[in-house]
Order: sequence, then structure tokens, then C-alpha cells
Amino acid sequence: MGYNFFMAAVEVLLSTGSLYTFPLEKSFYLANRAGFDGVELMANEVYRRPRVEEHLRALSRIAPIRVIHAPFVVDGGSGEKINSLLRSVELAQRLEISKVVFHPPRRFPPEVKYLRWFRGIKDFSQVGQGVALSLEVMPAFPLGGIKVNLFSANTREGLASFAEERNLNITMDTTHTGTWGWDLVETFCMLNQNGLVNHIHFSDFAPWKEHLWPGKGCLELRSFVDFLKRAGYRESISLEVHPRELPEDDLEKIKAFEEIISWVKGKDHG
Repeated sequence: MGYNFFMAAVEVLLSTGSLYTFPLEKSFYLANRAGFDGVELMANEVYRRPRVEEHLRALSRIAPIRVIHAPFVVDGGSGEKINSLLRSVELAQRLEISKVVFHPPRRFPPEVKYLRWFRGIKDFSQVGQGVALSLEVMPAFPLGGIKVNLFSANTREGLASFAEERNLNITMDTTHTGTWGWDLVETFCMLNQNGLVNHIHFSDFAPWKEHLWPGKGCLELRSFVDFLKRAGYRESISLEVHPRELPEDDLEKIKAFEEIISWVKGKDHG
């Protein structure tokens, strides 16, 4: 019994956002017990903690941090979005974490300082300094039966061109993709024409319910995973569901996580 070659190259991670209602330590403990390759750290509150680097090093001994997700809920206005992203990059550099995921700025209501900074950066590799910055696909906002785009550079064509021009990578979020009604495989191909997609947030979607447990929504996630294997995707995938999607009992959580890992990694029962 083993995994196919896809497993050897792809890291399957647990996003701490899937357990944001619990102490942070619990995400690391459950990730370890379930057999995830590591965690994606949602840094919303963490980045401001005293002695944060020491704290994260201790947690990394339970399960390694493979990706940092820069804060998207901050106090202090849109200027703090910039500061929190730069602090996330600094932490990634110090902890030798290779990827930082971040959200584009909102256009409505406008995050003026962040938007001006975002548009003014011509080469994000100069910001990352060895850390790959990965811009996330954001959801549609439903308004009176239409889908409104609240974020800068947040079309498939816009993301791909902006990322390529500015030395960015792309994080494809499956549930956010679902809000637009975009086909998963087609979207991946459009975003990844030049190998830009280096991370995937994995969850299901049903109108208008985001971050559902895989298999509980309407997305063709099994065929998408099969496509990724055929396409030779060799980057990371994070399970990012809402905490309400998880069983109450920790042993049941672990069992559910193990099933997702087996599914995504394509366990071979030969």
C-alpha cells in the first residue's frame, strides 16, 4: 500500500483557518496526527504577538509551517495591510518558509493606501527577497442577482497578466472560483499558462456557501484533482474549510482529515 508519484511531489497542508475558532496549537496537533505534510498559517492575529518567531518555531516542531497567509483582517486601515504583509514576508524569511499568500486590495470600499502601494510595485520579487508572493483568487460578491468584483486584478485574465508582469505567483482558491461559476480545470489552465499557480486552497462551494467540506457542494473536485495529477502539478494544496464543516470530536476530525489526504494524494491500494 502506498501513494502514487503525485504524492511524492505535492504537499497537502492543513490551513489553520479551518480551525480559527480554536487555539492555534490545536491546528498543529491535528495536522501532525492526521499526517498532513504541514500547515498553512493564517497570520491574522499571530503576526502581532510578542516573541512570535519563538512561538512559531515551537509550533513548527509539531508540524512544519509550509505557507504563511498574510493577514486579511487587520486594525489600522489599509496601510496596516501593507505592514502586515511585509511582516509576514519577514517571518517567512526568518523561518525559512518559501511562500506567502496574500489578498489583493479591495476596490469597493477602496483600500486606498494598500491599493496605491499594490499598483506601484513593479517587481514583487524585490518585496519577497527569496519568498514567493502568491496572489489569491478572490470571490464574487452577490448583489441583486449579479456578481460584483470588489478586488483589484481579480479576473482570470487580470490575475494572470498582473502576476506575470510583476513577478508574482497565484493561489487558486476552489471555493472562490466557484462563486464566479468558473470551471476549475479551465481556470487553472488560464492562470497557470506560465507555471504561475504555486498554491491551491481546497474546499467545496454551493450557492452561496463557501469553504464547504469537499464533496458537500457542487464543484467537480475529484475530476479537478485527477486533472492536477495528469498535468503534473508539483506545488502545495491546503485544505481550507470553515470550522463548522468539521466533526466536534477530535478523533473524528483526524479521521476526516486522513480521508482527504488519501483522496488528494491518490493512495494506491495495490
